[in-house]
Amino acid sequence: MNRRETPIIVRNNYMLWIALVFLCAYGAMMVFSATSYQCGISEKYNFDTFYLVKRQIMFMGAGFVGILVLQFMDYRILKHFAVLLYLSGILSIFLLKTPLGVSANGATRWVNLPGIGQFQVSEWVKICVIVFLAYLIDRNKQHLGSVKLTIYLWIAGAIPTALLFELSNDLSSSAVVLGICFIMSFISTKTEKLHIAVFLAAILVVAMYVWSIWSDMPTAEELQDMSFRVGRIAAWLDPERYAANQGHQTLQGLYAIGRGGVFGKGLGGSIQKLGQIPEAENDMIFSVICEELGIIGALVLIYLFGYLIYQIARVMVSAPDLFGGMLGLGVFAHLTLQAIFNICVNLALLPNTGIPLPFISYGGTAVFCLLAGEMAIVFSIEHRIGEEPVRRSRKRA
Repeated sequence: MNRRETPIIVRNNYMLWIALVFLCAYGAMMVFSATSYQCGISEKYNFDTFYLVKRQIMFMGAGFVGILVLQFMDYRILKHFAVLLYLSGILSIFLLKTPLGVSANGATRWVNLPGIGQFQVSEWVKICVIVFLAYLIDRNKQHLGSVKLTIYLWIAGAIPTALLFELSNDLSSSAVVLGICFIMSFISTKTEKLHIAVFLAAILVVAMYVWSIWSDMPTAEELQDMSFRVGRIAAWLDPERYAANQGHQTLQGLYAIGRGGVFGKGLGGSIQKLGQIPEAENDMIFSVICEELGIIGALVLIYLFGYLIYQIARVMVSAPDLFGGMLGLGVFAHLTLQAIFNICVNLALLPNTGIPLPFISYGGTAVFCLLAGEMAIVFSIEHRIGEEPVRRSRKRA
């Protein structure tokens, strides 16, 4: 049977579909569990226990429709719009400093678009950076051993990173964008020694900065007058000292994880989510999972993430060309970094950065951009893996 005549769900990698659907279903289930009580008692949500999960499912549904439609788009067309997309990502960051910008928890992450609602700018920026870096690498494939190309790639990633850091105060998204850039340049170029040297230097600088805070820990009162970022690091180093303010979220998340044990307290059985854990449905949702479903439930989630990332890697290495491979690598790097960062924050292995767990945390913009943006690109690449030999044979003919 010709590939074009095969049904969509068979023609594509059905295991990629299954992993993605299960992961989104897991996320919807946990968003409902984490928000149902608060929604049911709040006039803000019309006393509707399903209010937030219905919105999440709506965005998930729109994202899956986006995949079904956009997978038929040839991903190579993105080459023609790569520069325009990159500039649109840069300009969207500046919108955060206009009256459209919406601030919460010390960061300005959203713009309020008339008729659409709040849109998280960093999610769009991540897609734009992935496409633009893949374009630069593909266009300069004959210079992959050049230090100059590596520096150009770093500059292309550093500009949106710096703007997000300065204009939105969003350290987590800045770190993810910078991480995507570093991984894509490390894998694609032949300047491994330069990458390792810069990575070790960055680790040393961060370690020295953390040590400077550790060596002179402020009192709880002094912490109130310090920068938000210093407070996050100090609370990570000694959460009990700052339990009344910056350390509260970290401690409550750890309490939830410890309370869950191996098998958890059962779905819906979390006590910490009832006003104890701030942002329980967002960046701290992994703690709720551990409390309700235990270590077993957390391992199931990690397995689903790992399997999805494996399937993306399979598409990446099988891509028909370098551009497709680099697009797949960008998505691979994004999901891997963000999942690791979020889980490490919940386990108090990293300072609290406010980074959500992909496909699991509540957030319409995030889940829609992941599905209709990044995953649609992955499906588009996968959709064309088997077609490339046919095209080549026709050219030979």
